[in-house]
Amino acid sequence: MHHYRQAKKRMVKVVKNIIQEKRRKSNDCTTGDVIAVLLNNSSDQLTDDLIADNVIDLMIPGEDSVPVLMMLAVKYLGGCPLALQQLEEENMQARDRKALRGEHLQWTDYMYLPFTQNVITETLRLGNIIFGVMRKAMKDVEINGHFIPKDWCVFTYFRSIHLDDDLYEDPYKFNPWRWKDKDTSSCSFTPFGGGQRLCPGLDLARLQASIFLHYLVTNFTWVANEDCVINFPTVRMKGRMPITVTRKKGNLLTPTDD
Repeated sequence: MHHYRQAKKRMVKVVKNIIQEKRRKSNDCTTGDVIAVLLNNSSDQLTDDLIADNVIDLMIPGEDSVPVLMMLAVKYLGGCPLALQQLEEENMQARDRKALRGEHLQWTDYMYLPFTQNVITETLRLGNIIFGVMRKAMKDVEINGHFIPKDWCVFTYFRSIHLDDDLYEDPYKFNPWRWKDKDTSSCSFTPFGGGQRLCPGLDLARLQASIFLHYLVTNFTWVANEDCVINFPTVRMKGRMPITVTRKKGNLLTPTDD
């Protein structure tokens, strides 16, 4: 905990230096980045400390959640050969179609690979990388017979939703086929939150995971050590899941080639 506090202090110092530099150069506050938006807040209630805290709160999920998503996808695919085979075939076909036309894969190509997106969706559901979200009751409210007074904080626990057998058949099984033609915007699938507070990094996280999976399955094979998922205090692998990666002969493409 001591190391965490010291690291947080150093991060705050770096961000506050950027904030103060932007205040000195007022023209920079029109660039549209996060700090500029917070600096232009009309309420005048955001101190430099609060702005720094907000920026760091945005940085941490973006740095940690997508790598965990990638790691869990590798683990689940390793335990489901049929899913891995279909994922590889879909990505090979997409790459070959583009190569025949002399074109490069664009971000839309990655995002519209249906089975790849189903793999990512199922990994998000089963992995529960973000445990949940905290919300404050703005007024007295009653939900399913439970009274929540105004100003109380409520924690929405995603695992209780994503692993509910009333919502998902065999919920602890990795089954990307369950998402075929199924809506991912329902209240029973909430890895990015929902409503007005829906995570703005939703599409970026999916894109990053899609690109990673594409290059992994088209260029490499791997064998992962036996390991298990730990869900507290954060989602991680107990033994950090070492894997042995082998390059596919005559099939390796660099990002500039694809």
